[in-house]
Amino acid sequence: MYCSLYLNREDVSAKGFFLSSGAASLPQLSKVLAGGEDAYFVICQNWLGVADGASSWSLEETRDGLYAHELLRNCQKIVSESKSLLVTNPVEIICRSAAESQSHGLSTILVAYFDNQVLHVANIGDSGFILLRNGTVFQISSPMFHDFNLPVQIKRDDDPSEFLEVYHVHLDEGDVLITATDGLFDNLYEQEIASIVSKSLQENMQPQEIAELLARKAQVVGSSASARSPFADAAQAAGYTGYRGGKLDDVTVIVSLVQKKSV
Repeated sequence: MYCSLYLNREDVSAKGFFLSSGAASLPQLSKVLAGGEDAYFVICQNWLGVADGASSWSLEETRDGLYAHELLRNCQKIVSESKSLLVTNPVEIICRSAAESQSHGLSTILVAYFDNQVLHVANIGDSGFILLRNGTVFQISSPMFHDFNLPVQIKRDDDPSEFLEVYHVHLDEGDVLITATDGLFDNLYEQEIASIVSKSLQENMQPQEIAELLARKAQVVGSSASARSPFADAAQAAGYTGYRGGKLDDVTVIVSLVQKKSV
């Protein structure tokens, strides 16, 4: 699984806010040896991204998640090799990454850049984010679907700009940003996520610990045949009236605290 967490680069602004982040990625047990379908990166205290590959491509003997991993590897490379702050647009990063990616497969992708005041997000599919402010849900992204359980995805040679949704969100000190693949959002309700994060912060848990906790809880629900879940609600609303339980899936979670930089 491709994952990277770099938080000490000094080329961010000395003023304003920054993101203090921790991440966790748990593949399904059946996909551990293959590396899982999810990928993520966090870099420079202000860039992050998640992607979720499509398992259907395994029927064509393509490794699940290979395209998703390459997409985010390219995203990180583009950001890391930039020698100035001119590269600040996540739409540009996704488009450049897709143009350079050669693997087969399908993937959702979310990339975000924080300019010390505003979070700029480019998203394709059903990965997404929740912004918590004062312990409550302040804003949440909208998943993009063709139909039930068929998220919008891109593949090699697609033009991502034809699919992207863009968000610009002002962040305040103390806000908590949860960015994740659908393995989290299919299994835990928004208010449940908010409650877990709030209680964890009261117990002085760090972003890494909170991300791991959310990922584990999502996998527990995903393994259940009887628990209530957002995925079960959506399945029943789509006509699958007998569906119960969660959705077994890879889970990737990034938890970011908005903190003030010391001058």
